[in-house]
Amino acid sequence: MNTPDFQKIVNYHYDGTFPGFLSAVFEVWDRGRFPARIIPPEASPGLFEETIEVKTADDRADRVWKGIQKAGGKRLGQRFMHVFLSREPGVEDLMLFILKELFDAKKNVANDLSLEEVLRFTQLERKVLREVHRLYMFVRFEQTADGTWFAPVSPRYDVLPMTLNHFKSRFADQSWLIYDIERKYGYYYDKDNIEEVVIDNPSFDADTGELPPEAQSSDEKEWQEMWRSYFKHIAIKERANPRLQRQFMPKRFWKHLTEKRNTKQ
Repeated sequence: MNTPDFQKIVNYHYDGTFPGFLSAVFEVWDRGRFPARIIPPEASPGLFEETIEVKTADDRADRVWKGIQKAGGKRLGQRFMHVFLSREPGVEDLMLFILKELFDAKKNVANDLSLEEVLRFTQLERKVLREVHRLYMFVRFEQTADGTWFAPVSPRYDVLPMTLNHFKSRFADQSWLIYDIERKYGYYYDKDNIEEVVIDNPSFDADTGELPPEAQSSDEKEWQEMWRSYFKHIAIKERANPRLQRQFMPKRFWKHLTEKRNTKQ
């Protein structure tokens, strides 16, 4: 049995970037074909669904971005960026639902938690922002042989871009590289500018991101041992509460923490 055209879901397949998502939003309204979904590169459309490949166009993405802020305010634009960076499956559906209300019904429903889609949207943003703050707390730098400070990270969400202003402000007089070893990209700061980098043949440990001895500065190991010793001696065994510690310092961060590496804790 053929599915009538008006019932077909039209999938707008984008490249996985935020400008690509905004370009797909432009295509949805430009073509006016509903019901519609915006799907990332890894998603597969259903058997009876139509797929349209969307090319990222900066001018179209910019028009949508300005339209969101004009209709819903700058804060709503920021929220879309935050939620997008969660990279959670189906996140595009949540954003498209809110955009349809914003553009077609002329209503900003982004604060109406009685709507399931908005509740999930809000919960995702909170999780993403929480991950950003955890990255602030749990980034550990190692000094390389050339003097650059290197920090491996593997956050649950793709939040590294949201932390750059913080680290640039805090370490303005130092060259540093923060690298997401899960997503295989990072950002290098040369004391003036920040640029995105990809390391094709990394020399650091693939799991922990720890640098090999020959890549470290001459006194890096000594500093690390001093920090471990300090961490160990300020702890009060009688007041140890592993469950509470894991609540504030999730175990998934431990492999990157100098004080936790090579321990059985």
